[in-house]
Amino acid sequence: MGTLPRQSGFASNGSPVLFAGFISNLSRKNKTDRITGLFNKMVYSEEAQRLLSHRADTPLTIMQLGLDDFKHINDFYDRSFGDEILRISAQRIMSLLPENAEVYRLDGDEFGILISGAQPQELLGIYTKLQTAFDQQMIYEGRRYYCTLSCGCATYPQDAENFLELVKAAGYALEQAKLNGKNRIEFFTRQILARKIRSLGIIEKMRESIVQNYAGFFLMYQPQVSVTTGQWTGLEALARWNKEPYGLVPPNEFIPLLEESGMISQVGRWIFFQACQKCADWSALAPTLTMSINLSYMQLMEPGFIDYMQQTLAKTQADPRRIIVEMTESVIASRAHSLEHLFQRIHDLGLRIAMDDFGTGYSSLEMLKKMPADIVKIDRAFVHGVNASNFDESFIQFIVAICHKVNIEVCAEGVETEAEFQILYPMNVDMIQGYYFGKPMEEEAIERHLRTMRQKASAQESSVTE
Repeated sequence: MGTLPRQSGFASNGSPVLFAGFISNLSRKNKTDRITGLFNKMVYSEEAQRLLSHRADTPLTIMQLGLDDFKHINDFYDRSFGDEILRISAQRIMSLLPENAEVYRLDGDEFGILISGAQPQELLGIYTKLQTAFDQQMIYEGRRYYCTLSCGCATYPQDAENFLELVKAAGYALEQAKLNGKNRIEFFTRQILARKIRSLGIIEKMRESIVQNYAGFFLMYQPQVSVTTGQWTGLEALARWNKEPYGLVPPNEFIPLLEESGMISQVGRWIFFQACQKCADWSALAPTLTMSINLSYMQLMEPGFIDYMQQTLAKTQADPRRIIVEMTESVIASRAHSLEHLFQRIHDLGLRIAMDDFGTGYSSLEMLKKMPADIVKIDRAFVHGVNASNFDESFIQFIVAICHKVNIEVCAEGVETEAEFQILYPMNVDMIQGYYFGKPMEEEAIERHLRTMRQKASAQESSVTE
């Protein structure tokens, strides 16, 4: 039997007669986001600039969307699950847009929408549809998640003269939406721009402060008082910053900027050292006085920070049993698993842990079970006006009873009036902190008070001896 001729794929003259393989559209691939399937930010930029150049008389709006607290989903589950949520979110956004709008995938958890010729009321209507779709608990592959949507809007030509300025304006508006509580829309205004310029200026001045050996940063201390004796049991170290041309900037403004800029690690180390040093310095006047120091999640996750804490304790000779580190309940609740081994290392150093702002998180009672807290600080939201709220009074009584059952101390924050104190007094709260017993004080005032208390105690001891 004869054999079939072997097919080489080439004609006798050497030219190919057969191609085998895969053909892919590299042009489309380079323009499409691999997770969501949406066009990426390169196409977003090209299309926006095309619309601006070809239809300069038509208003063009950017709606910049951001998934709120999306990082919590990645932390709680994993990144692959987070990618699926991004894909589902992209599909949901795309399905709810009108024909004159197109959505694109930007960086991280953000999406950009381009809309030509839309009026503010129409933009508000589009966002309201999106907000309603996202403002509910979802289930994917048996896992529950909740992720709302914030939006910043900017329109050409009223808010910007070109695409780059338009993107900045929309981004600033989105930042403002998140600062104002998330799950909302903000339209760009000149006031938003002014606040952004102020924030950038403060960041630069704080960076200058760090270079100048932390000039402008200082600590104040707020007393924590025993309910039974009325005596100081501890102090909370509170960071302050004062530098021209801004003057004294409130901590709820400059601390988020420290975190945003990454400077919180440097300043946080400085704060921890200064507070430990003062605790050691004042030990002769008040041997049992504790010092509470606030820590952020970023500080704890910084490589080597726990080692730095140990070195600081050794260098300052501060008694670790008198140092309390505070973290907010919301941070602990969202990252409990990743922080577990760090909490153990903190306890191994001999320090105690306080859960701050308790009651404002989404899993308070579960945190009492999981979190190795030594102290729970009930948020001022439950203390303010407790004398006129049966719910707040019952909540505090309930938490005190549970905490004491498992040997956790309780501190009530934000006590400002005699009426509030009289309600809290019979509840067996261990400590009270607030303006009623003392506002934050500078170290000279703290030292004067401690010396006075020491002199009184010595006088009483002398009279007893006599």
